[in-house]
Amino acid sequence: MSERRWQPPRLRLFEGDHRRATWLELLYDLVFVVAVAELADVLAHGNGLAFVGLFIPLWWAWAGYVFYANRFDTDDVSHRLLMLPQILAIALMAASVGDIGNRSALFAVSYVVVRLLLIVAYVRARKHVPEARALTTRYIQGFAIAAAIWLLSLAFEPPIRYVLWGVAVAIDLATPFLARRHQGSLPPQTEHLPERFGLFVVIVLGEVVAAVVFGLKSHAVTPGSVLIALSGIAVAMAFWWLYFGHLDESVVLRTRLAGQVWVYSHLPLALGLAAFGIGVEHALAEPGSSGWSVGIPAALVLATLGLQHLCSGDRRSSTVRAASAGLILVFSWLPVTVVLIFVLLLGAGQVAYLLARPVTGDAK
Repeated sequence: MSERRWQPPRLRLFEGDHRRATWLELLYDLVFVVAVAELADVLAHGNGLAFVGLFIPLWWAWAGYVFYANRFDTDDVSHRLLMLPQILAIALMAASVGDIGNRSALFAVSYVVVRLLLIVAYVRARKHVPEARALTTRYIQGFAIAAAIWLLSLAFEPPIRYVLWGVAVAIDLATPFLARRHQGSLPPQTEHLPERFGLFVVIVLGEVVAAVVFGLKSHAVTPGSVLIALSGIAVAMAFWWLYFGHLDESVVLRTRLAGQVWVYSHLPLALGLAAFGIGVEHALAEPGSSGWSVGIPAALVLATLGLQHLCSGDRRSSTVRAASAGLILVFSWLPVTVVLIFVLLLGAGQVAYLLARPVTGDAK
């Protein structure tokens, strides 16, 4: 903690120190390890719509803190007192997703608590950082409207409640886009933001490994099951290599639009990675089934990686990832073991190409 225990928010963007994730941020991430695991269990029970619908607000709750901390984190007592209660609320959200039909009110109230605490943080930043007043005002307005709709949803029963959640989430996600013209003078910090999103990718990759281990533990160990399990983990390693081997910190500054697209693309990337782990677990349970359970998530991951490479200006890698995603979809009707091995070969081939490719300043 800083030498001063109580500090007002300050703008961190133009400070010369080398910023990395704080211990508080790592603690904040820890609760999302559990949340992602609970969401993966929802998908494992066959409720794909609930998985996607609940994953989005959970991811946005995490991202909201990341965006705030990137600009205003002081890691003093006041900052911690606003952020630590969010961990408790997110834990309640995670505890709700497995029985959302009976616990939707708890999920909504917990999410509102997370957002209100973030709004309070932005109100403090608006007061103490005049140069950020226009941006923080837009954030406060958009997030407050969304939180009000979440509260309003409590007056209705599902499915109307879920429709209102969708409207509120759309407002939440749109708010930073609508505030784009105020972000030019307050660009994100290029060391801190990519690191934070990379850490979330690691969290979801960990869930892939956990799903594979659970699937192997729950079924007889045969040469076929071992092949599926090892192939699933190897594909996760390939995804890791393709993401971190191409992590471009400057992408968040290329243009405001490209930077925002890169940031938001981590939502489908995380969804795809988590779903891929459950797909491998399903393959271990039903090795003779079709390959859609692993093919669709793998294609989503590769397509998203292609979009991220395009945001970085690397059209060649973007084309390769997109073409690979298309090929996987074309052959996903084949048996799941065949599709999984096909995905592994494509991923390994792209990693090999990445290693053999000359390092240049311009990958276009």
